[in-house]
Amino acid sequence: MEAFKQFDFDANEQWKGYLRSVELTNDSPGMLTKLKARWYKKNVDSTFELPAAGAGAASASSKFSSGPAPAASASSTPKPPTSGTTGSGSGTYASSNYAAPPPPRYGGTGGGGGTYGGPTAQRRLFMMHLALLVLGVWSVVPLLPGGRRAYVFLLRCSIMAQGYKIYLQHGLPSFRPWSMAMAWVQRVIPTADFLQLLVAFSFSAAPPMVLVAAPILVLAAYHAAAYVAAHHSGHPLWQRYGARLHAVMLRRQSDAVLLNAACEVATAFMLVMHLLTPARSFLTLIFYVQVLKLKLHVPDTAVQHRKVWSMIDDYTRPYRARLPPMVETAIQAGARWMTAVPGAPQ
Repeated sequence: MEAFKQFDFDANEQWKGYLRSVELTNDSPGMLTKLKARWYKKNVDSTFELPAAGAGAASASSKFSSGPAPAASASSTPKPPTSGTTGSGSGTYASSNYAAPPPPRYGGTGGGGGTYGGPTAQRRLFMMHLALLVLGVWSVVPLLPGGRRAYVFLLRCSIMAQGYKIYLQHGLPSFRPWSMAMAWVQRVIPTADFLQLLVAFSFSAAPPMVLVAAPILVLAAYHAAAYVAAHHSGHPLWQRYGARLHAVMLRRQSDAVLLNAACEVATAFMLVMHLLTPARSFLTLIFYVQVLKLKLHVPDTAVQHRKVWSMIDDYTRPYRARLPPMVETAIQAGARWMTAVPGAPQ
């Protein structure tokens, strides 16, 4: 059992290739542990048997189970910690009933295995999120030199981070046979990571927009805070300042993801207004509207986006009542197109 726990699954290419070829019915640690035990017995030690009572314990203690925490996901809404102490230290915030969250685990409902790799991968993502925060602040704060360049690097870094997350969740596509490549695409498209990558890519050549940068910064802040809470909760600075801030972030996480959705919808209206300026880009608007339509159906973003559109509908209904009926008919036709499931018969 000890050899199984210490086996480096993250660095084994044969295991990663096998994992990409199977579909998990759920992303629970127990399911992944059983799958690893089956592969380990077939390819490493034919005498190995996973104890029935050790399935859950093995996933909790082995290095492959230290995935990202719900606190860092824009899609899941974890309950704020209510009891316990802060990590291994007995710092100033231990008396405030603050409990450090579990190791980061992101993207549980967005497809794939629900984890972003082992400790090394999480550390790389943490550094990327720190870079996003620095570049984001640099690009949105007025009077700082090089703001336009910082904005471009912000979007490029976001593309790199989202692409790395997709790789950790789904691996690289296999083009032989072609059906496996299509299956990979179908798994990747309905994920928040892929849609965020598309947004960053589509605006990388456009003028800077704070509404585009805001969701990137919010998500990066949650990811970075979750990593520090999971791996450095005993540090005095974290116990003195970071733990309180993170507790507030957890309590307001539903508001944060709703703010992200509002910024993304507002970006579409800004693109419409840009059609009246020299900075107009009709192709970007069409592409972005398609992304917004997908966000209405992706599990990670559907709830928040539908709520934002519902708020807009409630707010504008009295004003639309004063317009000619044909305007309302056109609006309802557009609403039906947006809410229609992509690929389904109309």
